[in-house]
Amino acid sequence: MTIGAIQSAQDPSVRARSGNGPSTDQASQNRELAKAIRTINEGGGVGPNSELRFSIDQGTGHALIKIVDRVTDEVITQFPPEIALRAAELLKSLQAGERIA
Repeated sequence: MTIGAIQSAQDPSVRARSGNGPSTDQASQNRELAKAIRTINEGGGVGPNSELRFSIDQGTGHALIKIVDRVTDEVITQFPPEIALRAAELLKSLQAGERIA
């Protein structure tokens, strides 16, 4: 999840247009998360040319934590690793009793 996504989820005008949004408690937690991410990124907590990013994997719906090079936008490291996400996606797609090997 990017800081922008967290902030837009907190914006009352965005919630009013969409008809839904985070609860008051969730909005408060989102603000705290955005503040922590900003502090880490501004302070160089993950390296001088890197930043911490949060997102959701489209295939599995799992949360991703990435450290990304600010200049090249290259993913330096990611948790969970890409191989684990693809394995989870494969397992999710199996039918009951189906084997992969």
